[in-house]
Amino acid sequence: MMSDKEKSSVKGFVEKSADLAITRTGTLMPKGKLFGMDAFVWLYPGVDTLSSTIESFPFDVVWIGNGAEMEAILEQNPAIESKVLRYLIIGETTFNNEKCLFFNDITEALKSIKENSKKPGIILFTSSDSNTEYTNRQINNYLELVQIQ
Repeated sequence: MMSDKEKSSVKGFVEKSADLAITRTGTLMPKGKLFGMDAFVWLYPGVDTLSSTIESFPFDVVWIGNGAEMEAILEQNPAIESKVLRYLIIGETTFNNEKCLFFNDITEALKSIKENSKKPGIILFTSSDSNTEYTNRQINNYLELVQIQ
């Protein structure tokens, strides 16, 4: 059995780890061209930075990610709505509008990119949920396969 001191230490560590997970932010990573669009991946994007980045993109955006993330960005900056051509949403969400397409997983969403692309344009992959590492591997594998052809 753990002593009260050990329990307190573990509890403090878990709380600090949770805080780190919430506050960690990645950076925008360019991934080359995909169906004539500039492709970017951003894992654990910060809301403010992601919002201003999308706003600064020179072309329309096809955004692949989770609905909660998209909804949070749009609540903060509704002007971004005009920059997004299509939302390809992975998983369950309450976020919904006429630009949304819904997919059970990243693999299904990746298969739909070509018919939802627009030249010139930007394809933006974001992820900040519990499946981020898996999603990142799937995206990178897909990009390697498609960009080679």
